[in-house]
Amino acid sequence: MRSRPLGASTGFAAEDVPAVILAAGSGTRISAGNGGRPKPLTRFLGMTLLERAVLSCRAAGVETVYVVVGFAKDEVAAHVNRLAAKHDFDVRVIHNPWWEEGNGTSALASAPYIDGPFFLMMADHLFDPTIISMLRAAPRAAETSLLAVDKRVRGVFDLDDATKVELDGDSLVSIDKELGAYDAIDTGIFLCDPVLFSALRLAQRRGEGSLSGGMRQLIQRRLAGSVDIGDKFWIDVDTPESLAEARKRVLARMPKGSMDGPIARRLNRPVSRRISAVLSHTPVTPNLISVFSFLLAVAGGLAFGVGGYLWPLIAGVLVQMASVIDGSDGEIARLKFRASPFGGWFDSILDRYADLAIVAGITYGFWSVSPTPATWIVGLFAAAGFTMYSYSRKEYQVSHGEPLPERFPFILIPASRDVRIFIIFLGALAGLAFPAMLLAGSLSHLAVATRLFAGRPRKQRRTGSEPVVTAVDPSAEIFSAPAEPERAPTFAE
Repeated sequence: MRSRPLGASTGFAAEDVPAVILAAGSGTRISAGNGGRPKPLTRFLGMTLLERAVLSCRAAGVETVYVVVGFAKDEVAAHVNRLAAKHDFDVRVIHNPWWEEGNGTSALASAPYIDGPFFLMMADHLFDPTIISMLRAAPRAAETSLLAVDKRVRGVFDLDDATKVELDGDSLVSIDKELGAYDAIDTGIFLCDPVLFSALRLAQRRGEGSLSGGMRQLIQRRLAGSVDIGDKFWIDVDTPESLAEARKRVLARMPKGSMDGPIARRLNRPVSRRISAVLSHTPVTPNLISVFSFLLAVAGGLAFGVGGYLWPLIAGVLVQMASVIDGSDGEIARLKFRASPFGGWFDSILDRYADLAIVAGITYGFWSVSPTPATWIVGLFAAAGFTMYSYSRKEYQVSHGEPLPERFPFILIPASRDVRIFIIFLGALAGLAFPAMLLAGSLSHLAVATRLFAGRPRKQRRTGSEPVVTAVDPSAEIFSAPAEPERAPTFAE
């Protein structure tokens, strides 16, 4: 894990780079709102802040995490040990007896355990794990430390308390909370070279115990760079107000994006987020939520089969409830770092069975008063549409290795599962569940047809002459390497 020559970009496998989480501070500003607990043990949507930081590292592929403790060291260290056992993850404790002198001393406490590049972050910062991946993938000159920065300055909560950064391109020019002119905000997430420890020692000799003091020493030697996090999420949680804001922002970011239909975005998610916020404090698992949603849908299907008006009305409410709760399994999976390929697959299979139960119940209930073969033909038509809508999207992705292109007119056809269930719910309220099912099935088949149109191969437009293909020697160097910059001065120990 030695540094490469200056100017060479580096790339690291996940196991090459450990993470250091600073969890030594007392957190006096937030203690009033967390029952007097040490700040790293502040509860947030069912987990401590420290647990979220550790699991964010694991989600980014980090295999070893060091947690530096100071204030309430025994309590925090015991929590770290429980996390290591609970998640079967390599989490180790480092004690910093000088934690009151600044967070730079906590970073320096990890020096004996680090012999190569390492990630550095704060226990009280919530962040998207892909920020770590972005730092890992970024080009990095030897001995240079990279800071993840946020250029969306206006969107930063409590800007007055944030550490500001002035940039020259990707290089750091200055860093301080009191900067008058700045380009970005320090997110507190770093990819560091061990030369940072020398910088921190020098800063300490000059009376600065903060991590920013060490970074200023790196800046003077042109050894501090930055990576813009773009639209990725992060927030510093060190006051009751920021804790409340973090809760709001995290819950708002849980939807599946393009996977959600219009009903899910505008109606279901506002409800499911509130349900998930409550469930996050319980041991309920995402798969258990999937099963509960499925059972609600099956109960709705059975109620549709009874017939009359009251039972289909109850059924409509049940299946709409199932549709809302169906969003909570994925939300809890993301909130509690329990997302898995199996979980998504399991939920998808249960959804298909739930759809069939709903269709069977509606069809049987209508057949009871109109016993004709056409009733079952319509039921099969709807069942096929519901199933093929999901199958066509996933099969395209399996076959082509990319998401199905959402071209006109497919994007204008509301046929996603949330819409279909909502149509049936409205139909049940009006005593027209069977016609509503027929409408939902017709929309599904129309959407599948337009997907076939959208996914068909595109022909190249002819220009009257054949394109010229130039053979290229794959071993030839197309771009000349940049000149190696002058080596930056090192630290005097």
